[in-house]
Amino acid sequence: MSRRLLVCLACLGSLGCVEGGDLAISAGAPVTGAVRGTVTRCGIPVPETDVRIHVVQAESGQARPVDTRVGPVTTDRSGRYVVEVGPSFAVPGPATVSLLVSAPNAPDQELPGATLELRLGTPPVDTIRLDADLGLLVGSCR
Repeated sequence: MSRRLLVCLACLGSLGCVEGGDLAISAGAPVTGAVRGTVTRCGIPVPETDVRIHVVQAESGQARPVDTRVGPVTTDRSGRYVVEVGPSFAVPGPATVSLLVSAPNAPDQELPGATLELRLGTPPVDTIRLDADLGLLVGSCR
């Protein structure tokens, strides 16, 4: 009985170490990407702005679909930000990302984004750029 149990445990342990199968990915292998950009208002950088990334991915073979928010991070003095994305249960492949911005003295806004290619490994291999001009979005720039 105990020998059979040891053999079963050894088999299960070796399955979790397979690189590249869906089992290893859903068991926690890092799948990452990064989003960077600048937040401005009518072309002027907006520091101290909270930025979140909304990530959605539903690929076949996935343990469960991804629909999550990552962040917040705060923009620097030049309005720049970088967010590393590594959502749980993601698999290598495309993910739809959008930008959620919470700026001082402005309503929260979700901006349409782009497709980020998530890949195995850290640091992130793929980076996309999402810039936001809050003034242009509400039509206050002249």
